[in-house]
Amino acid sequence: MAVVIMNQPAAYGLAYNDNDFVFRSTNYTPTQRFKIMVFPSTYPTDPILATVRVYPRQATNGSVERAFYDPSRILQTQISKQIEIPGASHAGGFNANNIHTEYFLSIQEEDKVGGVYVGGAINFSELRSVWNGVQNKVNWLDFNYDSYDMKSGNNLRSPLTQAPLTQYIDTSQSAFLYFLSSDNNASGCLVNSYDADGNSLQTGSFSFSINNKYGYVAVGTYDLINSDPTMWAGSTPSTIIDGASYYDVTLKSGGGVHKTVRYYIDAKCSKYEPIRLHWLNRLGGIDSFNFNLKSEEETSIKRSTYLQEEHEFTGNQWKYEKTSRGATDYHIKTQDKLVVNTPYLTESESVWMQDFASSPAIYQEVNNELIAMSGKPKKIKHQTSLNDKLMQYTFELDYSLNNNRQRG
Repeated sequence: MAVVIMNQPAAYGLAYNDNDFVFRSTNYTPTQRFKIMVFPSTYPTDPILATVRVYPRQATNGSVERAFYDPSRILQTQISKQIEIPGASHAGGFNANNIHTEYFLSIQEEDKVGGVYVGGAINFSELRSVWNGVQNKVNWLDFNYDSYDMKSGNNLRSPLTQAPLTQYIDTSQSAFLYFLSSDNNASGCLVNSYDADGNSLQTGSFSFSINNKYGYVAVGTYDLINSDPTMWAGSTPSTIIDGASYYDVTLKSGGGVHKTVRYYIDAKCSKYEPIRLHWLNRLGGIDSFNFNLKSEEETSIKRSTYLQEEHEFTGNQWKYEKTSRGATDYHIKTQDKLVVNTPYLTESESVWMQDFASSPAIYQEVNNELIAMSGKPKKIKHQTSLNDKLMQYTFELDYSLNNNRQRG
């Protein structure tokens, strides 16, 4: 009698898509069930995440009785977003501890003996990893994590983003590239800057170390200038950015060179102050964009009011004064709101805005600090250059923190 694990998820998966295990017993009985325990990779230092029981599905078309279990909902509780604008003299690259978790399962068959379930054979799955990402169900069927794995021997892998590889940034703003490296060998960043005519200005690079397979590098104009200059080989960050019209950022790992992201500096002039927003993308990284057309701020006010007696005894009189209050506010909350507009977009940027519109975590960058925002779109029109000619979006957002006022 044994438990056979017939199928397991890929070694690295997205926590909000399917991560199914399929298994069976070599000695099926009609009263059989399975006890599943979900362990963190750090067990026994950290406790078991969950214990559940599942029952096999009835065999059809000549198949054997099998059971399945997907631990995704349990694993989602162990991961979150991760974003921080680094301070002065920072290390350039950082561990992304929060965006993933590693786990394994124990699968034990149980059957009734004398009317009571008794444990039998047990099997353990291989160690698996999930990270804080999701794909639409159709796209998930073709998803391959190796397209993002910057391990040794791999070339031209993508950071954890589906954003266009050409982006725009103003002076003193932040940007981030998140990555997966299953052997921890994503450990270098190459930066090349150019003038307006495309002539090379400066080349520099820095190394960093990660210890948990997921990490990110801070590569905005503000971030590069404020990195530790002693870690750079070649040009210093200040000379790379000074006088440049654009710069390229390329992550490197164990001999592999990966996809390059190009950042144009102050390239989209506007009479309006740009609003720079960062958001959690579908692959668990953080994307950034400047909304540099007209923006508007407003405050909505929610009041709770009761009606009190305006008269009171004054000496022997029952009277009211001009300062007496009848309608009285006892609970007031204010909600600050922001409306932003994109510039005219390319086809790929228009598709990218769909990722922004559905993001559950948005931040506004103000004076190199992050302010939490909440998106309000309930739908977004899919604009194309063929149908819409000039593609442009307007988005409404709320600031995540509500404000209170005093009682009346």
